[in-house]
Amino acid sequence: MRTVKILLALFAAVVVFNSCNKEYEAPTITWEPDKMSQLVEMSDESSLNQALTVTFTAEAGIKDIKIWRNTWLNGVASPTAAIVDGPAISAYEGLTSYEYAFATNHTLEDFQGGVMKIVYEFEVTDQSEEAQTTTKEYTFFAWETQAVTFVIKDAADTEITDAKVTLGTESKTAAPYVFYVEDGTYHYTVEKEGFAPVTGEVVVAGAEKEVSVTLQANLADWSEKILIAHPSQLGYATYADTRVETASNDVIGVEYKQNNTAGTAAIIVPTANCTGFVVIANDAAYTTSNDLEAAYTAGTAVTQLELGFTYHAPKAYAEKNFIAKVGNEYVWVKYVDGHVAPSATSDGYSGNTLAFQYKK
Repeated sequence: MRTVKILLALFAAVVVFNSCNKEYEAPTITWEPDKMSQLVEMSDESSLNQALTVTFTAEAGIKDIKIWRNTWLNGVASPTAAIVDGPAISAYEGLTSYEYAFATNHTLEDFQGGVMKIVYEFEVTDQSEEAQTTTKEYTFFAWETQAVTFVIKDAADTEITDAKVTLGTESKTAAPYVFYVEDGTYHYTVEKEGFAPVTGEVVVAGAEKEVSVTLQANLADWSEKILIAHPSQLGYATYADTRVETASNDVIGVEYKQNNTAGTAAIIVPTANCTGFVVIANDAAYTTSNDLEAAYTAGTAVTQLELGFTYHAPKAYAEKNFIAKVGNEYVWVKYVDGHVAPSATSDGYSGNTLAFQYKK
């Protein structure tokens, strides 16, 4: 009888032990929206992030929840792993079901420098005696792209932040001008009102790129008339009833020196701040100061020009266009009018007067 009692006790112990080791279902992780990944498009900021409503379940009760962020780089065998702030343990410990609102906060920079993908790994462990852990991943796939940054300045080296920059098919109308593109050759255009547009190509090949662009201001419209008179006639020279009391103008770099010996043309020379003149075609089509500089450099500079007029004939002159180098600037000067009237005329002219317009 003693032996039977011992066997019955052992059998009862086994039954009790087995009842304490109930097999629980493995934990589960689900979320809405019901998808596992998304493609990041650098031109579409809405593709950078995702909000998930995550539900963790554990029949044995939840013991722990962890969220990892794994960043995979092109050519690197293992990811860079970092723990992500998740729910506090007091919020879910012991519960059989727990819902958590998860959202990423990526910026474009998170997908720079050869990032191929970012994987969020969700992990839940239950409270069973032999703890069970379940994981589930959500992946952001990124095209391998490089940053192309445009730095826009004017001729005075002042940064411009409100130009329109177009690279390929994408445009930005305000700084910072940063584009994320795959390797390749891209056409670009930089535009700003009041400046000549700049176009070019940039080649992207496995590295970030910075493109510096200098915008040249368009030449202004033609100025109002600038008047000068023969130096011996400043006491009475008049142009359309306007007294002309100077023989030179430093803005256009022109000084009325004298008339030629035949009395058929005025002779002009550079002022002290002007280097010389380069004659250009009357129908020239320059649009920027760079154009003027190039034309001046390509031409032959002179220090004297004759401007024709017809004696006693108002506005009987030979039009002449030239570029004056005034200080460090290039000024497009147009001779627009010339009068020779030894005595006062009924229409308000007297003396030898010349009229110019300029643009720069």
